[in-house]
Amino acid sequence: MGLDVFGRIKDIVSANIDELLSKAEDPEKMADQMVRKYEDAIKDLLGSTASVMASSREAKAKLDACDAEIKKFGTYAERALRDGNEEKARQAITLKQEQEDLRPTLEHSYVTVKVQADKAEEDYRKLTAGLEKTKARAEAMKNTVRTAKVKNQAGEVQMKSVNTAAGLMSQFDRMEEKANRMLHEAEAKEELTGRGSTAAELDALYGDQSKSRVDEELEAMKKALHITNESIS
Repeated sequence: MGLDVFGRIKDIVSANIDELLSKAEDPEKMADQMVRKYEDAIKDLLGSTASVMASSREAKAKLDACDAEIKKFGTYAERALRDGNEEKARQAITLKQEQEDLRPTLEHSYVTVKVQADKAEEDYRKLTAGLEKTKARAEAMKNTVRTAKVKNQAGEVQMKSVNTAAGLMSQFDRMEEKANRMLHEAEAKEELTGRGSTAAELDALYGDQSKSRVDEELEAMKKALHITNESIS
């Protein structure tokens, strides 16, 4: 389990969080998943590390017990000799030597497992510290994503506002252009209408006042007949 856990954690730690989050459909969710995976791996590693440390303590206890037996049987042998009981002394020495023969094996086992336990504990503490860094990186990326979302939304609102304003200004320009055209047409009509009435008035007052052909012929006949306007009246 230990190697498998280390592999999982190594994959998480070595992963390019920025790249993973940029490709994820939901970067915030992806960041949370990565942290959870790291936490799950740490939990598994905790179990395996505790098991190795327990084995180390167990091996140390066996070695300490062996040393205690060696010391105890040595003491028994000395007491037996002082009591003049050489047979008991021999038995105690035999048991002492059995423990002494066993001790190198126990010591080797303890040293080996102690090295493993120390390394496992060190790695666990490092990875636990790494978890905090991973959490911090993930949170920073989530904040970046949130900021980007806010800016995108603000940008969309701004663009919509700009487009709306531009549309309104365009409509206003068209309305203003139409109003100006109406004014120009009204002024032109007024000018044309005023010019026509003035011309008619001037024609009536000062226009051609020549007589018609009928009037001319009538006047000629009056002269031929020596008729004056006074005699007719």
